[in-house]
Amino acid sequence: MGEPVTSLDISIEHQVEGYYGFAAEKLIPTFSYVTPEGRRGRIAIFAKHSHNPNSPEPEHYRFLALHGVPLPRLYGVLRSPEDRPVLFLEHLDMSEVRRFPRPQSFIFGFLALMAQFNAVRPSPEYAAWLEELLQRERDEDIGLAGTVEVVWERACEGGLGEPLQQFCSADMQRCARLRVLADRVAAQVADMETGLVSGDFSVENTGFRQSGERVLFDVEGIGLGARFTDVALLVGRPDDQWPPAPYPPRQALTEHYLREYVRWGGAAPPLDQFLAETRVLWLRRAIWDTGFGAGWGHSDSPAPEEQRQASRRGVLRILRMLFESYC
Repeated sequence: MGEPVTSLDISIEHQVEGYYGFAAEKLIPTFSYVTPEGRRGRIAIFAKHSHNPNSPEPEHYRFLALHGVPLPRLYGVLRSPEDRPVLFLEHLDMSEVRRFPRPQSFIFGFLALMAQFNAVRPSPEYAAWLEELLQRERDEDIGLAGTVEVVWERACEGGLGEPLQQFCSADMQRCARLRVLADRVAAQVADMETGLVSGDFSVENTGFRQSGERVLFDVEGIGLGARFTDVALLVGRPDDQWPPAPYPPRQALTEHYLREYVRWGGAAPPLDQFLAETRVLWLRRAIWDTGFGAGWGHSDSPAPEEQRQASRRGVLRILRMLFESYC
């Protein structure tokens, strides 16, 4: 790498697979080149053109690499004519991620990567930068109870379709009850120890290098928060929503995550505290997801109609679950 080339051709031989997302335009170009010494080579690169001109993702890649987090290599960053960052990243093998059903070894490997990431203790420079990001988010954050208000308003005015309009307008006291739950959850989360969290740590945001090493990508949303936010999505869900066998039981996943968390330098709390925190964090995410779904499901959303309808169904499903089990 870093050599000059005398010839360069670009072709498109790979397609972006899986969930495309809305945060960037993506492409996988293959570069064929010849060096002055006559050496020929080919390399596929993942190019990500962010929609956010102020995306912090390039800085996250640089900082996290210094902290030893397994990541795809960041070859470089350019600014597009629209003054948005274009990231050029190592192309990963996603075949194992797309394979179903997933073996237990795959799930345990995913948890080990998550634990390694969550155990990172940011350097003073990175911590100060993360604090700036966190303050910016707080300035713009409407809070969990505010999310409930927005969802209810959009549903009652008809912007989320008739089923949600009927559900929310049938009993206006539901909004008040859900606000009480949201305030209680937010207060509990505020008392939790903070750490490095992705906020979007999903299997689909991991891949494999040619060496077989599993890595994390799509790191734009990383920040400081309740330290078990990421793992709560896996181990904090209620018993009636736990996947059937051969999916591993909660105890096995919990013990494996905490063992890896400690191995990478994390200070694990007592098991009862860990389970209690992850249940609260799972509930917070469920309430937050109603706001996310209401955004993409609204009639003025730029999402395709199929995505809007799926988002609306998701919001209604979560609301029914919350009222049946929590308020």
